[in-house]
Amino acid sequence: MHTINLYPQATYPFTLVPNTFIDTYLSKSNGDFVKIYLLLLRSMSKGMHTITTAFIADDLHLTETDVKRALKYWALHNVIALTYDDTGEITSIAFDDFKEENKQQEVSKPLHKEVALTKQKDVKLNLSTKPQYNMLEVDSFIGQQGYKQLIYITQKYLGKMLTQQDINTLIGFNDWLGLPFEVIELLIEYCVSNNHRNMSYIEKVAISWADEGINTVAKATYRIETFNSHYFKVMKALGIGDRQPTPKQIEYMKKWTDQYGLSVDIILEACHRTMETIHQPQFTYIDAILKNWQKNKVQSKQDIEKLDAIHHKKSDTKQPTTKDQTSKFVNYDQRTYNFDELEKKAMELLIKETNSTY
Repeated sequence: MHTINLYPQATYPFTLVPNTFIDTYLSKSNGDFVKIYLLLLRSMSKGMHTITTAFIADDLHLTETDVKRALKYWALHNVIALTYDDTGEITSIAFDDFKEENKQQEVSKPLHKEVALTKQKDVKLNLSTKPQYNMLEVDSFIGQQGYKQLIYITQKYLGKMLTQQDINTLIGFNDWLGLPFEVIELLIEYCVSNNHRNMSYIEKVAISWADEGINTVAKATYRIETFNSHYFKVMKALGIGDRQPTPKQIEYMKKWTDQYGLSVDIILEACHRTMETIHQPQFTYIDAILKNWQKNKVQSKQDIEKLDAIHHKKSDTKQPTTKDQTSKFVNYDQRTYNFDELEKKAMELLIKETNSTY
């Protein structure tokens, strides 16, 4: 049993519950999670500065696993911040002060594209913590209206009855990953619309969203629009549209659109040329092409055609000299060069020197 230190913003002879917490989380969070948060606040009001998960579990008639899931849920939503020791045990809890002026500023700001997909305090999920629910726990969850509705909607989207394991996974999207019900519904709809009905695949997408802090409808909507209009098209053009992009692949695609400022049509053209040339979805190769186009201020396919024409013209002019022009070298066996092939080999050499993989 590990003792956890509590770091409150202030200590009072009564229990203060922030209005922001009530307005934002009370209606859509698991009831046991809310009780655990309130107990932590109450413990601080009594002057307690250390606590254990066993104490919380005993006081609320829960398991320590329930308590740890709740703490990670609140950390994912930035209500608290957790620190861990080398064994992965929680050692301290710091509370958000929910200062109203800060919250008002956040509400008044428009949702920026970059902010929309920013991770919440760099919280990274530990996949080994994925829970397996027993029958009593599952019955408890599906007795709640939110889960009951989620299971019904998911079965409608997937066109089948969910298995026991499917229901376990679905419950985990909210209970373990901390995704709100409305975000999970968007997630299911998005996967099905792209013809992915396998729950294992859907779970991978859910974990990716939770890792990236996609925990509101606005963030989920932006993510879906971005993937549909950019990333999915790129992956499909490379013949790997049935996969989720890796973090490195997403990094490349964001660079092409945000840093290089290139349109999707230009990026897709580079993808097509890559597949025609090396027959592999090599992101480093695509990046080399796009970097060159960006350097030459390419904005349209017409600009690419002009670059191609210039390149071919230079290639045509670099023909071997005639015999008369090289009379002093009559015994020299002259060579001809295929500049397109040389460019291809140079590009392949660049890729080999790069440690990045697609």
